[in-house]
Amino acid sequence: MATYLATATNGVFELRISQTRDGLPIYDAVDPSQTVAWATLAHEPEIIDFLSELYGRYPFATAGGIVDDVDGLGFALENQTRPIYSKDFFSDRSSPVDSVVVHELAHQWVGDDVALAAWQHIWLNEGFATYSEWLWSEHEGRGTAQEIYDSLTSIPADSPFWSVKIGDPGPDALFDGAVYDRGAATLHALRLEIGDASFFRLLRRWTREHARGNATIPEFIALAERISGQDLDAFFTEWLFTAAKPASLAPAAGLARSALTVPRVAQGSAPRTVKR
Repeated sequence: MATYLATATNGVFELRISQTRDGLPIYDAVDPSQTVAWATLAHEPEIIDFLSELYGRYPFATAGGIVDDVDGLGFALENQTRPIYSKDFFSDRSSPVDSVVVHELAHQWVGDDVALAAWQHIWLNEGFATYSEWLWSEHEGRGTAQEIYDSLTSIPADSPFWSVKIGDPGPDALFDGAVYDRGAATLHALRLEIGDASFFRLLRRWTREHARGNATIPEFIALAERISGQDLDAFFTEWLFTAAKPASLAPAAGLARSALTVPRVAQGSAPRTVKR
């Protein structure tokens, strides 16, 4: 376990125990003053089942979450098996509350079980967790991944949003909103490039081959090329390693809602603001 993923939380909490359809126990601890959080945390079994279809079997023996009555916390963190959430997420109704839970639970695969070899590879954590939010949004009948991508890629080329080189953002931009949102757009663009079958196979192979280990962006690129049979150097150069809007972006049909259903495979963060 990466040291930053360990947690010890002391206080008075209400503890509730639930489970996924496969019997995975989920332990949630919520400060008694924050009962509003329970309605969102009740979706954890469904979210874990959904993410298991994307990334493979949940990688740990338990799951859960912690909501404390702490003023000014302002973020969520993917502590291993027990993400901690600012109480503010559950009182802010400006966006679907469950998206932050999707994000932190996705990190159990991408960020916790598959950890970074170095912080410069942060896209492997935040881009993936954010794209999981996009896919969940569509699963829930909200905005489709294509619609979110189209909105994001309509940001003008002269916006500071495109000035972050998300494949190696540097310490000052490590958690910049572009790492999350351009990071997710990179994955959607990759999906458009290599097709659904290769893309979803790639996600599962990535988490399986690097489980309980540390990973790098070059390793992901190499796996994407092996699975797709394509040379993707130019693609990743402009999406990850160029501090500008990708030149290849142009109006395109993209993917329809019906094509964005996550295929079932046979058996066998802090709030962000996009700067336009």
